[in-house]
Amino acid sequence: MIAKSLLETVVRDQRQEFAALGKTVSRTMLHSMLAYRGTAACVVKGVRRCGKSTLLQQLMAAKYPDDFYYVNFDDERVADFTKEDFQPLMETLLEAFGKKTVIFFDEIQNVRGWELFVNRLLREGNRVFLTGSNAHLLSRELGTHLTGRHVDVELFPFSFAEFLRARGDEPRPPWSTAERVRLKKALLDYLDRGGMPEAVVMENDQLAAQLLQDIMQKDILGRVSIRKPAEMRSVLRFLIANAGNPATVRSLMNNFGIRSANTLQKYIACAEDSYLVFTVRRFDRKIKRLDRSPRKVYCIDTGMVFRISPGVTERRDALLENAVAVHLKRLGKEAYYYRGGGETDFVLPRDRLALQVCTEVTARNKERELRGLREGMRAIKATRGLILTLDQEETRGKVRMLPVWRWLLEQEGPQGKGRRPGKRRTPQPGRA
Repeated sequence: MIAKSLLETVVRDQRQEFAALGKTVSRTMLHSMLAYRGTAACVVKGVRRCGKSTLLQQLMAAKYPDDFYYVNFDDERVADFTKEDFQPLMETLLEAFGKKTVIFFDEIQNVRGWELFVNRLLREGNRVFLTGSNAHLLSRELGTHLTGRHVDVELFPFSFAEFLRARGDEPRPPWSTAERVRLKKALLDYLDRGGMPEAVVMENDQLAAQLLQDIMQKDILGRVSIRKPAEMRSVLRFLIANAGNPATVRSLMNNFGIRSANTLQKYIACAEDSYLVFTVRRFDRKIKRLDRSPRKVYCIDTGMVFRISPGVTERRDALLENAVAVHLKRLGKEAYYYRGGGETDFVLPRDRLALQVCTEVTARNKERELRGLREGMRAIKATRGLILTLDQEETRGKVRMLPVWRWLLEQEGPQGKGRRPGKRRTPQPGRA
């Protein structure tokens, strides 16, 4: 058991630190969270340091300015916190701050058995907000004890619109020639720096590389037993450096001399659970082939790709494709890639949309890009196709060419009016 005197010191320190955060970049997701009127626990998931705590602070300030308890379990002083400490913790909070009805628990997955206590808080009529950075732990515990009593919100690093907002820039159409040039330049900076809030706000070019190390060490090796940590790091760095390239378990096993497919699959699953990477499957109407086909791996932040892949500036297409993949995931889209005689970077069957991504359409690559796009459109019976480039714009029939920066901004919408979270992120009880 942790002494109540220490608990009091921790909660007072944390509340003071939280109050001192000052002005932060408003997140588009905040609008949806403010609009939520349900009573289920709201769970904010996402990669380490993507802004989950700051989002909670923005929510508190806007909706619960003086009616909340806040505890961050990613604090070495409460590293030994157990479920038996919850009752003394609540007594300490009551004594220190008086009766409150809204409770914010940061990085809750650090406490084994937390879901039982949260269930009790909900039964007692409290509003509960949680954050976590491990999908497997959260999903397992939410699905076991909080079925139907939680809603999930997945937070990502800054979108391009939020990246601009952090710089005090909120462009609105119509865009002048000068603005188009400026937005293209800003997009290139966004691709290289990434969207991790601290990297953007503090203009820290080294943060992405350090954060990658922290995720591997704290969120993977610190939680899962890995026999060969160096091997795991090498595999994950390879996948991130080659973001957007199809990879099979067999080819990776051969490349790294790994004998067990289960071992390799475990490495990738751990990286996905920590929100470091995600995979996109090849489109196929036959389920068996769909599951066996090579998958493309993308990193949650282009800044990490840029930092560990020295040659990526020569293949700018890879960063553009990764940024589009992340934004599609942010929007909750069900995306695949298509490969037949040609290749389509993304097909969205439910939206009947196919997307091709390239830095520039030239006389040399135009036929290839169009052929691949049209194949993907036919495969899913798409009503429209998009070719996303750095700055080209043109429409011919069902195919539209559009600058990536414009597509990113138009998909997000104005500040505070972003897409209401879809099935992945909408407050809908019971989604784990």
